[in-house]
Amino acid sequence: MMANKEMNNLLDDIMIEHIANSPISELIAEHKLTSNEINVAQARFLHHVKECKQHYKKARLTEARAKLEAEKKKHEIVDVAGYLAKKGKDAKEVLIELLMQQKLPENLTLAFREGKEFKDEDANQIVANLIAMGVIEFDDKDD
Repeated sequence: MMANKEMNNLLDDIMIEHIANSPISELIAEHKLTSNEINVAQARFLHHVKECKQHYKKARLTEARAKLEAEKKKHEIVDVAGYLAKKGKDAKEVLIELLMQQKLPENLTLAFREGKEFKDEDANQIVANLIAMGVIEFDDKDD
């Protein structure tokens, strides 16, 4: 039984390869096709391919939007004040501690501020981003 199925699959593959490698004029003559029928079939095929591509692009876009929203929510729910209160430090101290312990990601860069003061709000935002990224673990539940 299995040999028959394998034989049929092999014959199908041979037929598909033969058709794919046949000159168009031979296929037209063999199947008595008109140029109009070929054009209609080609148009249907191209239309179907276009629809599939659009569906795929929309699905990818929807997935990307969902991931973006999930990342935004991570950043919205970060409780920096709670984290800092639990640590008993301000954001600048936490950043210095992480820097000294080499716990910051290798690809993290902090831009020089060209003489501008590094404000507490800036430090708080960096700590919030590090918590949201999972670099700093913070469990806001009671211990």
